Amino acid sequence: MKFPYYLILMLLFFSCKESIKGTPQVIEKPETSIAKKHDKIITVEAKFESKIETWAAYETFTTFIDRYQIISPVDAINNSRELNILTKSLNDSIKPAFLESSAFNARLNLLFNETLRLYDMSSIPSIKAIEVNKQVDKVLQAFSSINSKINTVILQTQLDKDVEDVNFKRKESVLKETDRTPEEKISVLKKEKPEKIIRMKEGVLKKRKPTISEIQKKKKDVKKKDN
Repeated sequence: MKFPYYLILMLLFFSCKESIKGTPQVIEKPETSIAKKHDKIITVEAKFESKIETWAAYETFTTFIDRYQIISPVDAINNSRELNILTKSLNDSIKPAFLESSAFNARLNLLFNETLRLYDMSSIPSIKAIEVNKQVDKVLQAFSSINSKINTVILQTQLDKDVEDVNFKRKESVLKETDRTPEEKISVLKKEKPEKIIRMKEGVLKKRKPTISEIQKKKKDVKKKDN
């Protein structure tokens, strides 16, 4: 009686084993290997790029950090040393003169510190993917802050130049006006405001005193009307 029972169990065992072999197994990818898409970096406006095209260290750093916009935690850690070295080179490089200020240097120092923290994470065996991703966000935000400052400084410089140009033209116009002879002033008025000259002439004619012949003519006209 036991033999049929064992036979049924063996058949069930082998059938389950075959079904397991035929089912494709799904291997979960480690979280540290999953690429994360980070917020887009604020870049220098295209119309301002010519102002910093001679800053070679900036161009090199920009090309390298671009890969951090979509990156996995493990790749972010593996490339963190080179990123930190490039940040130091950026800080030590000769910057365009208009960017030489304590405020701008402070932003460069912040970027260096954030990349250094990311590099330090490579020495922590139990570091979590979420922690690495957060630090990458901080690095990208620091670089965005630098680009935003570049845009602001260049725009402010251009606005200041425009104001200076307008003030210079006004002063130049005033100086030219005072240096003109009476004949030149009349000539300018004729070109710029002919209608004003016409009104002035009409006003002068109206205010002009009548001649003796005109007075006599008026008297005769009055006498004729009286007669």
